[in-house]
Amino acid sequence: MTVTKLDTYFYQGKKAVPELSSYVGLNPGMSPAHFTFAGAAAAREGLGSQVAYRLAIDYFVAGLIEHYNLEESASSFMSEEATMNALQHAFRNANSSVYSFSHKLAAGGRLAASLVGVVFQPGRLAAARAGSASVYLFRNGALLPFFESALAGELVGDAPEFIPEDIAHRISFVGVQSLVDVEIASVELLENDIVCVFSRPLSPLNETLLLEALQAQESQSTKNRNENRLDLLCKDVFTESETLSFAALVQLGPDSILIR
Repeated sequence: MTVTKLDTYFYQGKKAVPELSSYVGLNPGMSPAHFTFAGAAAAREGLGSQVAYRLAIDYFVAGLIEHYNLEESASSFMSEEATMNALQHAFRNANSSVYSFSHKLAAGGRLAASLVGVVFQPGRLAAARAGSASVYLFRNGALLPFFESALAGELVGDAPEFIPEDIAHRISFVGVQSLVDVEIASVELLENDIVCVFSRPLSPLNETLLLEALQAQESQSTKNRNENRLDLLCKDVFTESETLSFAALVQLGPDSILIR
């Protein structure tokens, strides 16, 4: 069975600085059960990073659509290989735009952005990041991270929106180098899977709170689920959720019949 229903939720903290982050959701193929989420945030404070995150997300979307249009047919884009190639192309496009603009301003390496992209298609998900965002899969009561945190073992509470300079060099941000090191992961999806995306890394405590909150929501009946479930989830997971740049939650299924 191919799941054709995706419930999507988005969150941005009330105290998040709007000039330093943004996110977008789109369906470039305009097909059921297809969805792409992308989020970008400035890696540093300052006017340069305000430009960097905006260029990153704009050119990511442009690169994704460009690659999609280059495919011979929509069905070819649905394959795992094509989706991974599309993500790589979109990240290269984003990195090139920020890096080139940075050097035009003689600010090489100072314009940096954190960027994450997640592509849903029937039966599969592909996620990619450059920076400090995090992606998790919740399935059958277990929480599985897509990427290993570069700050693992160093976080005891909420991670800051801006990674301290003394450890930021461990992370590959968009725009810092001519070539960006993109982490990519792909997994088959099952009905009722939940995927969570956050603009910042999670500490071990955050991960425990996320797992407990998702398990609690899972135990509720579908009728009693709150429409603002991601808002509640962020408040349960983060001490200062109001400063979170962005978050997304996508739940699959159950299978639906589309009537037009």
